This record gives sequence, C-alpha cells and structure tokens, in this order.
Amino acid sequence: MTPPILHNRQSWLLLLTGTYCVISVMMNYLCMKPLSFGTSFVWMDGGLLISWIVFLISNVIVEAYGKRTAIFVTGIAALLTLIISFLGLLEVYLPTRPQYTDQATHFAFIFSNGPRTILASAIAFFIGNWVNVSVIASLKAQQTASARNFWVRAVLSTIVGQIADNSLFQVLAFAPIGISRYEMLWTDIWTAVGMSSLFETIVEAFFVPLITIPLTTYITHLTNDDHI
Repeated sequence: MTPPILHNRQSWLLLLTGTYCVISVMMNYLCMKPLSFGTSFVWMDGGLLISWIVFLISNVIVEAYGKRTAIFVTGIAALLTLIISFLGLLEVYLPTRPQYTDQATHFAFIFSNGPRTILASAIAFFIGNWVNVSVIASLKAQQTASARNFWVRAVLSTIVGQIADNSLFQVLAFAPIGISRYEMLWTDIWTAVGMSSLFETIVEAFFVPLITIPLTTYITHLTNDDHI
C-alpha cells in the first residue's frame, strides 16, 4: 500500500527528482575506482553500479511529465553535481589536525582530481541525459509501431545516451594528455566506454518491463488534485 502522499503526480515528481539528484552526485565519486574484475584491462568505472538508475528515472519522467520537465530535472542534477564536487575540492584544501593526515590523504585522492573531472562529469552528465531524453521524446512523436513501444524507446535512448555520456566523461576526465593527477590509457578508456554502455543497456532493458513501464503507467493515471 503506497502512502497517501504518493497518490498525486507532483509528489512522484519530487521523489523521482530527489532520487535522480542523489544518484547523480554519488556517480561522480564511485567512478573514481576503475573495475577490472581480475583482468589486465579496465572494464568499467564504479559509477556503473548505479548510473543505470539515472537513465531509468529520466525515461519515466520524460514519458510521464514530458521532455521539458525531464531536461529541467537533468539541469538541476548537473548543477548540484557541479556544486558538490567543488565543495569536495574546497574541503581538500581546508586544514585538519596532524593525527588525521592519513584520512585527509585518502579523502584528497578521491575528491581532488581537480576541475577537469568536475567539469567533465557535469558536461557529460547533462549532454548524455539530454540526448537520452531527446531520443525517447522524438521516438514517442513518431507514428510507427516500434516507436510507440515504450520498451524500444527506452532501450534505444539509453544506448545513444550512455555512449554519449560515457565517451564524453572518460575522454574529458581521464584522457592521457598530462594535465591531471589521475589519467587512464586510451585502451582502458575505450574499453570502459564500450563495456559501460553495454552493461547499462542490458540492465535498462531488463528493468524497463519490471519497473519503468509499470511506474510510468501508474503515474500517468494519477491526478494533480492532492496537496504535496
């Protein structure tokens, strides 16, 4: 039984937006750990553990609330990610007591990759999700049978959006051009882009009929009458 507050569309939009923003911020830090799974190359970054949730939510929002609302939510999340990242970078340079030097060093390793990673994350996140929202909205406007299929729209938009997001972030943040502390080999970058996009698409395809479609259908049939 859902709480009464979740019986109107505005409440669901607030819940989805809040979840979207939290996941977006966490992705920015989980991505700092490359995942190799015991192989000699990087398969993906740690942000992939939760990044699929962002695309799932954006698909629900664009389907239930429209393209403009989805892009607005994406902009809020990108701005919040940028602000939190800069606050983390600022905290790296704030003093601490000598006995906490080790803790400060580990904190700095995660949060001090500099403006390069911060800007790369914000740019890639916004463009990738804008592409995702634009593709699913454009397909919805078409009159073909495949375009009317929500599962097809969600999966295709995720493929295009994830490739844009992952490519931009990996290249802008980690390309080995000698301007930041933490960089990756080109082979690892493109392997991570390919595997990340494939992984997120598979997960998205799996959860669309289980979560995305039922949730979107439920929200679409709600009203805006109740107060939040």
